[in-house]
Amino acid sequence: MNIVMPGHAAAFAASQREKADKLRAQHGIEPQPWYRITNAADPDEAELLLYDEVGGWWGCTADQMIADLRGVTAPNLRVRINSPGGSVFEGVAIANALRSHPANVTIQVDGIAASIASVIAMAGDRIEMAPNTMMMIHDASGLCMGNAADMAEMEELLDLISDNIADAYAARAGGTRDQWRERMRAETWYLPDDAVENGLADEAISMPKAADPAEPDEGDGDEPDMARPFDLAAYGYTGPQAAPEQVTLTFNVGDNLDEKLLAMLRKVVAKRDEAAPVEDTAVAVHHTATADGSWDGGAQEKKLPAPMPLAMAKAMYAWYDPQQVDDGKLPKTACKFPHHDVDADGKPGAANLAACRNGLARLDSADIPESDRDGVRRHLQAHLDDAKSADDAAAAEPTAGAETGLGQPADDAWAGIVAHLTDDADDWSALVSHLTRPASSGAATEA
Repeated sequence: MNIVMPGHAAAFAASQREKADKLRAQHGIEPQPWYRITNAADPDEAELLLYDEVGGWWGCTADQMIADLRGVTAPNLRVRINSPGGSVFEGVAIANALRSHPANVTIQVDGIAASIASVIAMAGDRIEMAPNTMMMIHDASGLCMGNAADMAEMEELLDLISDNIADAYAARAGGTRDQWRERMRAETWYLPDDAVENGLADEAISMPKAADPAEPDEGDGDEPDMARPFDLAAYGYTGPQAAPEQVTLTFNVGDNLDEKLLAMLRKVVAKRDEAAPVEDTAVAVHHTATADGSWDGGAQEKKLPAPMPLAMAKAMYAWYDPQQVDDGKLPKTACKFPHHDVDADGKPGAANLAACRNGLARLDSADIPESDRDGVRRHLQAHLDDAKSADDAAAAEPTAGAETGLGQPADDAWAGIVAHLTDDADDWSALVSHLTRPASSGAATEA
């Protein structure tokens, strides 16, 4: 769903910058750099440090940072974040600049990625959470002075901004805008493993081994100072480390093997190259019980272990990425289209029909291989068909009180015929000899 921002949104963003400029001029404060880019032309990886508020009253705006990003020619860019957030529009501009940059962008949360800083993190091709770090999401907030109409416009703008931010989380982690807005309203905090489990990060980095501190590089004296509240020295950072020199050893195998052995090796390599590569996979259709109740995918997934066994993933989801299977297990982020209710023991059970319908509705826009869509569609539709078949069978089943052609239950048909007769008749046999007893209750039913 697209969001149409009100016409005064651009004016609102411009007014934020104007107020910041006036405050700095009033107090004689120069804008402080809250980022630093190093190794821009490194043949391997450049680094961007975002270690302060984004924009804000005392910091400079995103313009200069985005201009500096254009100078990064390294094939990889590592963005290290320790920021409490800041200006929404400045953060959105930075996130889009990172998305459009040709380098492969890895986001590394070094301390905290809160508010709009968490949205910047969503722009990475890969997101890593360092030990003991946190990520926080919440609804947008702002200040407004004016009459009731001004306040109403601000309410509308903040709701639209929050919807826009929720879409960024949903695009990265799955789920719906409404689900993420609910978590944002609750101001939700995530530790590294929680962020990975909820799809907001790809990896929780393990605690590194202790090592001797690196010697400071005397050549870094001309680097810009960071804002004082987020001084890098407080975190023990001494500058980027030089990559160790790599040595490549090459030799020709053919110089040491005879032609017969070489022919065998070529045959093996050719056979391997002809093998079909492992690709993303739709889970095969299976039939389970169904439940037509409300669906909260996040709550159900939270009951699953992480990582989970492959068999459990196939019992819970309609699609998974086999390339992420490790030792028979895989993370939740490798799976899509959850649609089974999970019990308290973490075991998937009945297929939730609301989840199946929701999955079919968003299948065409899902980020999965085109060749897998039909398989996912068949899987989800099969559960809906199972539920319909069960409903049809229940409607066709006769009730226990079904009447026979004689107007009474089949088992009581004979009793109804002879109810007026009594056991004290003089000649019982004579009285009933002309009657023919039905062969069975079934015969009475068919009469």
